[in-house]
Amino acid sequence: MKQPEARVPDALRPFSESLQCSMLEQEQIRFDLRRDCLLKAFIDVINNDHSLKYFFQISVTVPLLLGDFHASFYLYEKKTDRFLCVCDSKEGLLESPHPPDFELPPDFRETQTFSGALICPLYPRSGTIRQDLPIGYAGKGMYDPDPFFASNSLLGLYVVSSATPLEAIDKEFFRIITLWIGNRLNNRLIANQYQEHLKFLNELGRDIGHNIIVPNMYLKYLLRQMEKQINALQDVEQNVEAFLNGKMPAKQCENFLGSYREKQEALVRSHQELLKHHNQATLFLESLFREQHFKEGHLVLQPTQCFVERDIILPQLDIYLEKLKRQGTTVDNQKNLYQQKFPLMVDVGLLSQVYANLFSNAVKYAEEIVDHNGKPRKAVAYGAEEVQNFPDLGRQGVKFNVFTTGPVLSEDERHSVFEEGNRAENSRGIEGSGHGLNFVRRVIEVHGGKVGCEATPEGNNFYFILPLPGVEPREDA
Repeated sequence: MKQPEARVPDALRPFSESLQCSMLEQEQIRFDLRRDCLLKAFIDVINNDHSLKYFFQISVTVPLLLGDFHASFYLYEKKTDRFLCVCDSKEGLLESPHPPDFELPPDFRETQTFSGALICPLYPRSGTIRQDLPIGYAGKGMYDPDPFFASNSLLGLYVVSSATPLEAIDKEFFRIITLWIGNRLNNRLIANQYQEHLKFLNELGRDIGHNIIVPNMYLKYLLRQMEKQINALQDVEQNVEAFLNGKMPAKQCENFLGSYREKQEALVRSHQELLKHHNQATLFLESLFREQHFKEGHLVLQPTQCFVERDIILPQLDIYLEKLKRQGTTVDNQKNLYQQKFPLMVDVGLLSQVYANLFSNAVKYAEEIVDHNGKPRKAVAYGAEEVQNFPDLGRQGVKFNVFTTGPVLSEDERHSVFEEGNRAENSRGIEGSGHGLNFVRRVIEVHGGKVGCEATPEGNNFYFILPLPGVEPREDA
């Protein structure tokens, strides 16, 4: 049957030429019925689920339907400049990705047989590969796609091996299918990155609400107090006029001066309190609205060298001290081994918010207990201690503790309380969102540390461990 002559507008001619070139290329490919159906089935099935894990597993299953073949799926990780196997057709998804047991030649760019296996590069799209660019050019990490769809950006490897040498038709089949795998992999990596970015922005929105907007309601209270104190000073003006007109007896004048001093001192205290909260809000705003957070899609640290107790703990404790006193909660300070020896490289703004959340919880949840001496005690205590073999064997870290008296959390609660929205049983009837400790966990983990909660006979110790100087913080969170 004669094909009708195509009438293509000039504006669409480049696209028509691209289609015709691809048609000519497809005409040169001659697969048997099984390989042809398998290729079409793969293209159809990968559209049923858009997750990366599903995609990895489908991709390594394909060779099993052709015979005694084994496939491994590798992703390129720029951070370590290596390929890591994330899935294979023997074990499926791998909990611990591992590097290959072979070394690629320096000039590796195209599909080739190497060490008895067919190694196929995974690019965002098919096309001419520039030989002058390094492997992984423009890539960012294990799950980071090339944002510009550059054909030279090597995202990973698809490795096929067999007990017997691969035939030419098999090599051609896997060359073709990896063109599809590379393209779909890139799309899924981009989608995954945007999903993670949106998730982070949602979390950041909750951080801002929890750490800035809600605490700033206290500023309204301080402003109202100052307004009352300013109005009270108007009485001072009337008394001054009465004194100047000789209408105020000496005894009344002394009382007036005493009242004036009290009002002045109260106004000064309110101003100092307002200034402390303003400085805290400014610090928190600067650390949460950092431009890099929004650009990268995760918390980006700006570490500076500081003594944690002097520069972070005490300023935050000063803000909550009056609230703790009103609740009848005493503050105990254990000997701080850390301050006497080492400064740490930390993000002061973010770590200050960690302590703000811990002290805020102490205000809400500290309860009176009978201590080991048989005396009533309602307290919060903080301190630090050195720990060995953290984060790895032979390394050192510092464990920071915030202890509060009260009912001991169950083992399940101690593990789940750092997850978003989870609150312990003793939080019933107490206002809260279950977000604070989740924020604590995320900030500490991005510092390369870990969090936890320990039960004691008199209460609960919330702690986090940070590595000593010289340990690079993680880039993701």
